[in-house]
Amino acid sequence: MHTRIVAIAVAYAVAAAACAAQPSSASAAPAAARDIDLGGSPTGLAFDFGSLWVGLGDKGTLARIDPVSGKTTKDVMVGDAAKFLPQARVVHGVPSAVVSAFGSIWAVGADGMLARIDPATDAVTRFAIGVVGGAIAAGEGALWITSYDDAALVRFDPASQTVSRTITELGGLFGVAVGFGSVWVVNKTGHQVLRLDPTNGAVTARIPAERSPDWVTIGAGSVWVTRESPRAVLRIDPSANAVVATIAGEPSWGIGTWIAFYDGAVWTGSLVRIDPATEKVSASFTAPGELRSLAFGAGFAWASDVVRVHQIPLTLVR
Repeated sequence: MHTRIVAIAVAYAVAAAACAAQPSSASAAPAAARDIDLGGSPTGLAFDFGSLWVGLGDKGTLARIDPVSGKTTKDVMVGDAAKFLPQARVVHGVPSAVVSAFGSIWAVGADGMLARIDPATDAVTRFAIGVVGGAIAAGEGALWITSYDDAALVRFDPASQTVSRTITELGGLFGVAVGFGSVWVVNKTGHQVLRLDPTNGAVTARIPAERSPDWVTIGAGSVWVTRESPRAVLRIDPSANAVVATIAGEPSWGIGTWIAFYDGAVWTGSLVRIDPATEKVSASFTAPGELRSLAFGAGFAWASDVVRVHQIPLTLVR
């Protein structure tokens, strides 16, 4: 069990919204991979509005990065990294996760707050959500925020800017994604993937995942989940609510590795691309450190470990 969640989104999305961003021209950007040191501990990543957005969980800020220069164009204060909710035991980042959705960038963390960042002005609006935020995803007209420490899932309505539902007693929750008319949540302590009805919050399926599942993404007609023990990527068929394939992982993938779907493929590890058609690794790139969050944009994979962001040209992943 980790003593700290370092989450991203994308995608998922959490990451899903971040990974949906279309690459722009990278002609002036570096052809080689480079590391970006932001002077803090990166948590969630999202790419949209021509920028990479990086949560720095130990600083309470969101760094806006220019993809060509790799430089910070704006440091946005989104919270107080020294103030956690009393129940925060596992998640200690402020922020812990980032997503692009509904025309804004959103960041959530252990202070029990959700921050909305206007990408046009970098102005911040904060909302109390009442739980220790771990991961965040968007879909079905809402933001969905998991809490490991509160065993809860929060539905935030961006139109009314209020928490419209908090679903409790779900277990220690990690990753979340939205697709196939459902919300998919990883119950790490219960070793399950939960499928929920977004209209009423009811659990409609509990899918066993052996031990310690972590993160989830949607793509190629399936739900994809990373699992720590034994290390693997699980493919779930949403029509059957069952695991239909298990893709064995390697020690080099790391523990608790993020997962994303981008450009017709599943991405995870440090860094590997999985072809959904063959259910095999089709390309890889060895990045330094144990990658904890992942996003795509401007022709790059953007991955972070606990101290740096890695800018990896997709042309090098082969």
